[in-house]
Amino acid sequence: MAAKVLSNLFYTFVFLCLLLFVLSDREPGDSSTNATQTKARQSSTNAIHDSKLKSQYPDFYQAYNEALTTTSTNAKLMAIQKALKIAERSNVEEKQPLRHLYIMAADIHQERWHMRFALDNLVRAQSLGYERSTDSRIKQLREYLAKIESERSFNNDYVATRGSGPAKSLTGKVIVAYVFIDDGINTRWSKTAIQRSQQVLGEVEAWNQDKGISYKVEELSFTNKTFLVQRNPHINRLSKVSYKSPRKEIESFVSAIATGLGERSIGDFIDKQIQMEEADQGVVILHSNFDQRSFARRCGYTHQKNSYRNGRLITEFISRCRDEYVMLMNQVKRNRWDKLHYTQAHEMLHLFGADDLYSIKDAANYAVTDIMNFHSKKLDDSEVHPITAYAIGWKHEKPEAPFTILEK
Repeated sequence: MAAKVLSNLFYTFVFLCLLLFVLSDREPGDSSTNATQTKARQSSTNAIHDSKLKSQYPDFYQAYNEALTTTSTNAKLMAIQKALKIAERSNVEEKQPLRHLYIMAADIHQERWHMRFALDNLVRAQSLGYERSTDSRIKQLREYLAKIESERSFNNDYVATRGSGPAKSLTGKVIVAYVFIDDGINTRWSKTAIQRSQQVLGEVEAWNQDKGISYKVEELSFTNKTFLVQRNPHINRLSKVSYKSPRKEIESFVSAIATGLGERSIGDFIDKQIQMEEADQGVVILHSNFDQRSFARRCGYTHQKNSYRNGRLITEFISRCRDEYVMLMNQVKRNRWDKLHYTQAHEMLHLFGADDLYSIKDAANYAVTDIMNFHSKKLDDSEVHPITAYAIGWKHEKPEAPFTILEK
């Protein structure tokens, strides 16, 4: 009898364990939301056969099916946009397929972390027919955007520093001096971590070259040199500097690094590298292997020269600043490569003249996929919009913007 009871208890225990396993394997969130999203994903890859839709709107019917069956993400998004344009032109009144297109577009944008676009498409979908799951996603995205845009109102103007410092423009031959800081305590480097950082840098440079092609920047090349600064007592004392540290403390730390590199200043160091490599531009990256907020110290204009040409006043901005650098503070981890790609690319563009867009009040809906505004999930999903292209020397004409673009 006792054996039978124990046997029943054993099988009950096994059943409960299996039940818990099944439940724990489900995605978090509301069950109806997950079911709706799963259904949407399934239906987004299968063609539909709607005779009424086909007879009333043949062009839209074909474009809609193309959007449903296309598997490549980029091609799918283009097919969705094409279908929506045809729907507008043909005055399509069927709400369900239109709603479905907006939901599919939102899914792609959200996967890329293009949350502004995702939110816009979800709102459009909801205007065509209310669904609780979509309402929940809209609320979540708005909360997320409010959280990440805590610095949105810090600045009113955009400051471009074109043609200043050792990195005047992202053109020609660029020497990148990558300095690894190792104090043996707070920031340490293994050969593997150094190699991985160099690999990411190469991928960032390839991304820059690819983006430059669309602005007809074809003569862009990079030469990378690696340096290791260690066993310096002064660096050890100051190695935990951050973007919040007093300016003098940061300058003292950078000066100690320059000394460790055998130069009086970072400006002298990068000037020497430019001369040795016969480069057009020079960038210094100072990388500490711990997690803090990275930042860049970029040069601005130190003088201006006024002259008259053909009776017109011409103002020329001049920069004699040489000490500019990226202070990279990303711990190199296997699961953090995407963040390292983004940080390297974003901070380097500062040295070439680009300003942050994420802190400008009126830039919330402007150039939202630009790498200086929002962080995309993958570097390949980040863009260089005309305003950043202008600042880094890829465009000559100042673009239109809902804020003032200054040059300092």
